[in-house]
Amino acid sequence: MNPKTINAQEPPIHNRLNVLAFKENLEDRNLMIAAQAALQLQTTLLKNSISYAQSVSGSLILKTTLKNTLETLTKYTEADEGSIFLIDEDGVIMESILARGPVTRDLKDSVISKVLDDGLAGWALRHRQIGIIHDAIADDRWVQLPNQPYTARSALAIPLMYGVDTIGIITLTHSLPNHFDDAIAMMMQYSMESITAIILNAQLHAQYRPLEV
Repeated sequence: MNPKTINAQEPPIHNRLNVLAFKENLEDRNLMIAAQAALQLQTTLLKNSISYAQSVSGSLILKTTLKNTLETLTKYTEADEGSIFLIDEDGVIMESILARGPVTRDLKDSVISKVLDDGLAGWALRHRQIGIIHDAIADDRWVQLPNQPYTARSALAIPLMYGVDTIGIITLTHSLPNHFDDAIAMMMQYSMESITAIILNAQLHAQYRPLEV
């Protein structure tokens, strides 16, 4: 039997079989881009955490992990500044890095208390969800601190969630309004649990190997 000659006038096969062709809409595309960016971000953080586990030990591994996490997130979101607080189950601050850099213990405690009580970081922790501020001037969730050494017009707060537990909060800022958008927020949403797991792993290393140099 001779092969059937294909008729160029026939409609596409998915039409003849009553199958709908896939049409990618804008929302699907944005979700895919965010997922790809999140995967790249998580891969970078994981590679760095493995490197630290091999070269850094004791309490330094936690501080190094927190510093690298902030630097990596700042790079991927093109933020200007970042801060991170780790808390225990009672809400007590265990470790922290402030965007304003090293400060006295009293000032650090005052700043952290203020942003957790009245600021975006506290809002994100209480609502257990990512918070975005498009313009800090028009959003009462942003606390303008005295003698703040940087300008913040937009901000993003990411609660560090692992299952039902919250272990901390990361806040990123930018000097221009509307810097953080839904695509960045989705990338952080996809990455949140992985980031938390990496930090928890560093905490365990610091807790059970505290005397190593």
